[in-house]
Amino acid sequence: MGNLRHILAVVAAAGIFTGCGYRGALHASYIPEVTDSTLYPGVKPEYQQLAALMEKDTGIPPSTGNTVGFIPDGDHKLQLMLQDLKAASKAIYMDYYRICADSAGTIVLDILRDKALQGLDVRVMVDKAAETPKNFKALKSLPEAGVLFNSFYKPVWFIDGLVPPAGTHRDHRKILMTDGATAYLGGRNIQDKYFTSWRDADVRITGPAIEHIATVYMENQLRLNPQAKPLHIDQDLKQAAEADNVPGLTQHRGKTVQVVHDSPIDRKLPMRNLFEWSIGHSKRYFWVYSPYTPPPKSTLNALKEAARRGVDVRWIVQGVSDVFMEEYIAEAIFKDLLEAGVRIFKWNSGIMHAKQFMSDDYLMAIGSVNMDNLSFFLNYENEAIIYDEDVTREAAERFLEDLTTHCSEVTIEEVKRWNIFRKFRNWFFYTFGGPVG
Repeated sequence: MGNLRHILAVVAAAGIFTGCGYRGALHASYIPEVTDSTLYPGVKPEYQQLAALMEKDTGIPPSTGNTVGFIPDGDHKLQLMLQDLKAASKAIYMDYYRICADSAGTIVLDILRDKALQGLDVRVMVDKAAETPKNFKALKSLPEAGVLFNSFYKPVWFIDGLVPPAGTHRDHRKILMTDGATAYLGGRNIQDKYFTSWRDADVRITGPAIEHIATVYMENQLRLNPQAKPLHIDQDLKQAAEADNVPGLTQHRGKTVQVVHDSPIDRKLPMRNLFEWSIGHSKRYFWVYSPYTPPPKSTLNALKEAARRGVDVRWIVQGVSDVFMEEYIAEAIFKDLLEAGVRIFKWNSGIMHAKQFMSDDYLMAIGSVNMDNLSFFLNYENEAIIYDEDVTREAAERFLEDLTTHCSEVTIEEVKRWNIFRKFRNWFFYTFGGPVG
């Protein structure tokens, strides 16, 4: 039995280290046909197949009548978030990979304690593996004020991350809900650097999508606390969206949003399917921020095929990474992508942590999902798909601004000039480093 366990561990490690390559590409036979265009009002006919695919994977359809605000600037996100937290009068729900007890985090934690003492329904979930002892000590004190606090499973040692695989399944989601009427989704954790020096992005949503975000929240809540009561949800979400008015935030009204969540234990692959369908059906452009790599081979192939058929494919990657090996793993896949016509840009202004793509002035996806193996196959993730011209164009304009102001383009000539030691280093970490996220 011991030998069998050892063999299984080696096989599992090989599968992870080689990029989860045993998972095939999104197959056409899996994609549902849409025969009734009235099923997805608010979604253009050519995108209804994506809406159906995401509903098949997650059980959540698109919702109409939402108000959406795009928030690329960290200081603005902090200001808006604190404003909504302080204004909360009924409930606050948070599910984050990391909440740090630094300057911003301490302000948030103090608000949570005060609101719980006032009688609000306050709940917090974090991923235990992402917390330092100092942060976790501060978080564990929240129940003293009446906060319902749960931490996600922490792997005990390396083999536990492989057999069984629960240790590799991180709660990577980022969700904040206030009063059952407002939600934030995006890439930012609660930590000073996300609001100051790091480039990231979020959206603020009001409207019927809140009910679907609550469904995603409760999935993890019940996993950690089966006795948890239902969340408070505003009774008239469309009216709340229409009345929502936030000075200083560009708000787009009447928008269609589909909330997507990923659970590695159900063996469905909505995030991989979202990216590969969107890349494969792009006609003019597919632009993506994704700081961590590698994607599975099927996604890399989709990017190359899109570029070869004339789609403007651009990818902003980190210039300097906060994760050891990430730069080397990323560089290992540059040559093939560049030769196919994919344009790659390195972020040169600190750390880029945004997780977002835009396509054809209509489709935008934003959330916690990196275009990599961990997000596609192993983590619990959440994403908002926005089917809309206005929101996508606003995000695309910011993308072009970022290219000009903060990025330098990687060329095939540059890559070919790399010395043999750099090429070997990149190959080595790509082959043996495993997915980074």
